[in-house]
Amino acid sequence: MTQGDLESTAALFDRLGRRKLLIVSGKGGVGRTTVAALLGLALAREDRRVLVATTGHDDRLAWLLGGDRLPAKPTRLGPNLWVQRLVPRECVTEFGALTLRSRRLSGLVLDNPLVRRLLRAIPGLDDFAVLGKAWHEAVRGSDYDVVVFDGAASGHLRFNLGVAKAIYDTVPDGPLRREAQEIDRSLRNPDHVGAVLVGLPQSWPLTELATLAGDLSREVGLSVATLVVNGFARLPVGLEAAVARAQQALAEGAPTRPGLVPTVAFLGRVIDRHQRQREQLASWLAGPSMSSFRGAARLHVPWRVEGFAAPEDLRALLATVEVAS
Repeated sequence: MTQGDLESTAALFDRLGRRKLLIVSGKGGVGRTTVAALLGLALAREDRRVLVATTGHDDRLAWLLGGDRLPAKPTRLGPNLWVQRLVPRECVTEFGALTLRSRRLSGLVLDNPLVRRLLRAIPGLDDFAVLGKAWHEAVRGSDYDVVVFDGAASGHLRFNLGVAKAIYDTVPDGPLRREAQEIDRSLRNPDHVGAVLVGLPQSWPLTELATLAGDLSREVGLSVATLVVNGFARLPVGLEAAVARAQQALAEGAPTRPGLVPTVAFLGRVIDRHQRQREQLASWLAGPSMSSFRGAARLHVPWRVEGFAAPEDLRALLATVEVAS
């Protein structure tokens, strides 16, 4: 990576760190949690106090950042860096306490079995409480400079974020409606909230992501801060030429060393993958879908062939991300 790349990446993270809440989303399997962890680590290094929160059921987020498990309470894992699992039932009680201005009153009301059965009949209340908890920590709280929320998959995100407006439009005036209005206003304020949308370097997934970006803008008023192209195969300089020479030599019957044939075959597949990705991405960038990301930065996260064997691998990956021109 050149010095210019480093400066561009630092500038992007600085710009992202000026928002209060970053909502990471994308289809299942595109690496949302890895990207959320990368953002948390990068922003913490920019001297921001960062909470990385998720509703995920496994401990991968904590493990990537050096922890053993993902707790239901904010836990510090490094300088300026905390993680938390947002549990819907606890978020309902906590958000109720923030809304009613009394944790005791919230507990008496919301922990009542009859009230809980009634609340379960309100569509999206759990989603609203989880979003409200993340929003409160980010916008109203003073413990963190920015909250990175590993949010719902793209298929559920529109519903999740639209609950605040639905409550504001339908619920009678009162604490819940006023909170919904404040959250809806923040979602529409690019200085407060931004989406970080993650996709793989293939035409169709990126086109679906562009549709999501347009829907979020129209329906929720949420701006896209960054498009992350995850899993982009980056090749060392000279690799393609070296593999081509080796393939030619093998085709001509040159003597081989043990392991050379499978190694050349593997590298050939990596090169083919890179070429397909490059062609598909170039075609997609030249098409109309990119207009949905007007004003958003584009971050490329390389494919890590060796996977993740230790938390140090996340730091190594962070050093290789690039802001695309």
